[in-house]
Amino acid sequence: MSIKEKAVASVFAVIALYLGIAGYWFFAQRDTWNKARKSYEREAARYKKEARLIGEKNKWETLYEEEKSHIPTFADGVELDIVCQRKVEDFATKNNIFISNRQAGKSVAGSDVEELEELEIDVKVWEGSLEALVRFMYELETTSEGMFDLKSLNFKPSTKKGYLKGSFVLTCAFMRGESE
Repeated sequence: MSIKEKAVASVFAVIALYLGIAGYWFFAQRDTWNKARKSYEREAARYKKEARLIGEKNKWETLYEEEKSHIPTFADGVELDIVCQRKVEDFATKNNIFISNRQAGKSVAGSDVEELEELEIDVKVWEGSLEALVRFMYELETTSEGMFDLKSLNFKPSTKKGYLKGSFVLTCAFMRGESE
């Protein structure tokens, strides 16, 4: 090969190497581009969702105020552990749930609303049928006499046929301030 042919071959070899490197770089970056595209699409969808929620702000504030108005309000001097325990006992008696050992904890300030307080009632021993338990839980959920939430529920078969026994922790939510 002549020097001229060697020079042309060298130029083509260098061009081929550059094209090979550019092709390798492009295909190596394809995964990065795909990840970036998916990340962008995910964030764009999140932005649309949050923009929609911000647009519905009035609706959510109205629903919040409506739910907040259902929370019972008690004056500062009222012993709420007694009131909440009495209501739970009344619901239990009405629905044939027999509570033999319960204890109220301290009231704790709620997380979102400044005036909101929550009182945990720890029922260590209860007994009743499954149907009575379901009716009791339904009444707690739908009552207009307060806001109750079963935080935990444990049960096992009782020695009495058809009965269950166990324990549960119930949260009673209320607000302090001027009584309505």
